Amino acid sequence: MSSRGVSVLAFACVVVAVGLALAMWPRAAPAALKDVERAAPAKPAATTFEVAAAEPRGASRFQRLAVVHVENQTTHESRELKLYDASGQIDEAAAAQLDELLCDARKPKQHETTRLNRRTLQLLFKAAYHFESYAVEVVSAYRKPGRRREGPHGNGDAIDFRLRGVKAWALAAYLRELPRTGVGIYTHPKTQYVHLDSREHSFHWLDASPPGRRWREKSIGSPHLEKLDARFSPAGDWP
Repeated sequence: MSSRGVSVLAFACVVVAVGLALAMWPRAAPAALKDVERAAPAKPAATTFEVAAAEPRGASRFQRLAVVHVENQTTHESRELKLYDASGQIDEAAAAQLDELLCDARKPKQHETTRLNRRTLQLLFKAAYHFESYAVEVVSAYRKPGRRREGPHGNGDAIDFRLRGVKAWALAAYLRELPRTGVGIYTHPKTQYVHLDSREHSFHWLDASPPGRRWREKSIGSPHLEKLDARFSPAGDWP
């Protein structure tokens, strides 16, 4: 066979092969594409960049804590502040504002101030964050001892307070779960607040006395208080 005949035959073979490939494409291509789709990884809900962008770099849970409104019910003065700085340490400047705000103001123009127990302040804020109630109404905090010793109030260890929108019984029940605390609930219709203090051995009580009286106090005994106090850890005081 001449060289020209060989070239013609080769060209014909190429044409036939191309034709067969084109004829098979409608059936082969979709199957191939499905295989590619099955092999490709699923698209994530959010890329790493999107997740990182949703939260500012360096943000901590303490930075995200809400500002708490604290009002002295005697003076009607208030402050809006956070107890913790961004690193999770007590902000002493904020705590000092509370020392001043929650002073003994029972005598007009004779406010007596002391350094409040920092752990008691921590537990106060812990309760506010737990109930997501950021309005604290303080009935009484520091009370200067005189004819009366004033108990833990005389040392700046105690705060009587309410959380706006939270029932006194619910607040007291939550605080009684915290170790090394004094928790009293005042149930008279004209009181309805909770006493909180820090102490070595927990003691819980209720009092139905009217305002200014203490003659219906009753201990709320529990056989589990010793075990509760044994589980104490400073880390548990943070919100």
